[in-house]
Amino acid sequence: MSKLSKIVFNILIVSFFGIYSFSLFNHPVYSNTVEELEQQIAEKEKEIEEKESVLKSVEARIAEISNSNYSVSQKINLLTAEITALEESIEITEKEIDKKVKDIEEKQEQLAKTKVLIDEVSGDLYMESRYKLANFFLNKDNWSNIVETLFIKQSTISMLRREVEKIGGEFSSLAESKAELDKEKKDLDEERANLDEAYKLLADERAKLQAELSKQVAEKSGLSAEITDLSKKVSQLQAALIAARSAGFISTGGYVADGELGTAISQAPVGYFGVFSIGAYTHRNGMSQWGAKARNDAGQTYEEILNAYYPGKTIRTGTVVIDGQSENIMSSISIDGYGAKPFEDYYLLGIHEILPSWNTTENMDVLKAQVIAARTYAVRRTNNGDNSICATQSCQVFNSDLYTGAWATAVAETRGMILVDSSGAPVSTEYAAVHGGWVNGGIWDTQSGNGSDWFNDAWERASGVSWFYKSWYRYGSSADGTNCGHSPWLSPQEMVDIVNAYLIKNNLGVKNNPDLSRLLPSDYGKCPGRLDYGRADKTPYTSSQLKSFLKSPVNSITAATTALSNGSTTNVSFTTGDGRIIDISGMLFKDIYNQMAPGHMRIQQQSHYGYFNVEKRYY
Repeated sequence: MSKLSKIVFNILIVSFFGIYSFSLFNHPVYSNTVEELEQQIAEKEKEIEEKESVLKSVEARIAEISNSNYSVSQKINLLTAEITALEESIEITEKEIDKKVKDIEEKQEQLAKTKVLIDEVSGDLYMESRYKLANFFLNKDNWSNIVETLFIKQSTISMLRREVEKIGGEFSSLAESKAELDKEKKDLDEERANLDEAYKLLADERAKLQAELSKQVAEKSGLSAEITDLSKKVSQLQAALIAARSAGFISTGGYVADGELGTAISQAPVGYFGVFSIGAYTHRNGMSQWGAKARNDAGQTYEEILNAYYPGKTIRTGTVVIDGQSENIMSSISIDGYGAKPFEDYYLLGIHEILPSWNTTENMDVLKAQVIAARTYAVRRTNNGDNSICATQSCQVFNSDLYTGAWATAVAETRGMILVDSSGAPVSTEYAAVHGGWVNGGIWDTQSGNGSDWFNDAWERASGVSWFYKSWYRYGSSADGTNCGHSPWLSPQEMVDIVNAYLIKNNLGVKNNPDLSRLLPSDYGKCPGRLDYGRADKTPYTSSQLKSFLKSPVNSITAATTALSNGSTTNVSFTTGDGRIIDISGMLFKDIYNQMAPGHMRIQQQSHYGYFNVEKRYY
C-alpha cells in the first residue's frame, strides 16, 4: 500500500463511519475486510509496478529497434543513391556504345564502298594500260595524253588505298573503344547486381525490424491498457475504503444516506440513462442492518431477525465451545489502545454500530439483534479472550463514549447471549448496512421470503434507505461529495460511447488497431479525487474516434433492458437505432461502465459481483 493510500485510509477511519464484522477463522468467500481491501490495493499496485517494469523494457526495445531501423533506412537511402548513379552511368555508357556501334557500321559501309571503287578503278586502269600501251608505240602523237591518263588513275588508286588505310585504322580504334565500353558496362552491371543484393538484404532486415517494432508497439499498447485497467481498479478499491465506512456500516454521527435519488428515473432528462447499484458496497454476508430495522418496525423479535440472517444457528447463553472445550464467556477483553476492559459492562456499551436515532425502546429488537451479533463477533475474533481486538472498522468500532439508554438495556437483557453452531462454537456474524435484498447463501431478504417481487418486497426498501437502489455519482459516499460537474444521469451519447467502448475492448467487429489504453472517460484527468486526476499522459478517444474503430458502430440506443437473477445482474441488452440487439453480461457491463463513465459515476459494488439495473427515461 502506498504512503498516500495509507494517509487516505487513516483519514477515512476518523472521518467516515461504519464497520464490517469479520470472522477470525474461516473468512467467507464474499467477505472483504479492510485488511483485505488494503491487500488488494497493494497487490494491484505491485501488479502495476511489474507491468510498468515490463513496459519500460518494451519501450527500451522499441527505442533500440527504432534507432536501428533508422540506421538501416539511411543505408538503404545511400544504396539507392549509388544504384541510381550507377544506372545513370550505365545508361551513358550504353549510349556511347550505341554511338560507337553506329560509327563502326558507318565506317564499315564507307570501307566497303571504297574497296568497290578501288576495284573498279584498278580494273579500268589495267584494261586501259594494256590498250594504250600498244597505241603508245604505234602512235607517238598521243604519248602525252596516254601518260597523263595513266598517271591520274594511278594517283586515284593510291588515294583510295590511303583512304582504306585511314578507314581501317578508325575501324580498329572504334572496335577497341567498343570493347572497352563493353567491359565497362559489364563491370557496372556486376556492381549494380552486388548493390541490388545488398539493397535486398537491408530491405529484408528493415522489414524484420519493422515487424518486431509493430509487435513491440502492440505489446506496449496492451500493457498500457492493462495498466490503465489496473489503475482504474486501484481507484475503485481506494474508493471502496471510503464506501466501506458508510455504505457497508452504520456508526455514530454518520451520514447514512443522502436520499436524493432513490428510484426517481423520472428526474432524468428524456432519453437519458440511469445506472442504479442495488445494495451499495457490501459483502452481503449475515445481517442487513437496515433490513433488520424494517423487520423490527414490522414487529419481528430479535430471535426472528437473527434466524432470518443467520439461519440454522442457535442462541447460547453464558458458555462457548473453544477448540472443543466448553468455557465461560470471557468477563474481560483486551482492546487495542485501551487495554483490558470489562466485556459486558464496558466494551459492549462502547460499540458504535448503530445510528444514535436508533437508540430508543421502539427499536429494542433490532438493538438486541445487533448486540448479540457484536458479542458473538468479539468472542470469535478473540478466541474468547485469548487475543486482543482492534477498535476500528477493521474489527468493530469502539470508543469510550459509552452508550446508555435503550442500547444499554439491550446489552443487559441479552447478557451472555451468542450465536453458535451445532457444536457450540461461535459462528461468523458479519453484518452490513444494505445488501440489496439478497443475502449470501441464497436468501431473499424480502417480506414474502422469495424473489417474485424482490424490489418492492425487500425489507431494505421498506426501511427507506436510499442505498438500496441508487445511482452513485459523487466522490465518496456522502451527499456533499464532489460530482465533478456531472449529473446522476448518462446522456444518450455517453451511453453510446460506453457500448462502443465495450465492443472495442472485447474485440467485437473492430478495425484499425485501436489503442485500448485510450478507452477512458471523456473527462479523464479532470476530476479531483479520482486516481487519474491531473494526469495528461493519455488522451481519451472522442465519440467519432470510437466509432471509427468499429465496422458497425452504435450510433444511437433506443432501449435498454436488464436481466436480474438471485442477487446478480446477468445481462444488459441494448437496442440500437439500426435495430440490432447488443447483449452484454452483467459483469462485463460493470467493468466497462466503471472504466468509461465520466465524473465519479460507478456501480458501487465489490469486484466479485454485480447487482444493478440500467434504466432509460423514454418520455
